Amino acid sequence: MKIVVNDANILIDFCKLEILEAFFQLQYDFQVVDAVWEELNTQHQIQLQPFIQEERLAVITEAAEIKDILLIKEERGQLSIPDCTSLLYAKKQQTILLTSDKNLRSTATQHKVEVHGHLWIFDNLVNSGILSGKTAVEKLLNMTAEVNPKLGLPKPELEMRIKNWKQ
Repeated sequence: MKIVVNDANILIDFCKLEILEAFFQLQYDFQVVDAVWEELNTQHQIQLQPFIQEERLAVITEAAEIKDILLIKEERGQLSIPDCTSLLYAKKQQTILLTSDKNLRSTATQHKVEVHGHLWIFDNLVNSGILSGKTAVEKLLNMTAEVNPKLGLPKPELEMRIKNWKQ
């Protein structure tokens, strides 16, 4: 099963959207580095705990070299230490990095790490039949209007999905 490393923004938004059960039904080995886990507030950690107990989410203790983390941090100052740690782990393990953070996505691409975000996840949820198109549209609209309005999803991509999934 393909491993995906989650950034905090993905986990937080799916907690707020109340679709964690659907998210963790996707056929991936979901992981989060401990530095990102610590970024989550207690409520989000509580919501995610059942998925850890069911072994659908693993918290990974990443012992990345601090010098490597600092090199990426120096390269892209906007990234947090947890962001850099996730990127290094995904690169080392040759996994997918899940994030919609523009700076992290750009840096991951530069480092030749496969990176996907919210829309890719929604595509997978709909294509696998876990979420109906109608539910996906409702959740996407909720996310862009209330949960995370600053997310900045590409408008043409968002509109295309809404149009297709309403049918």
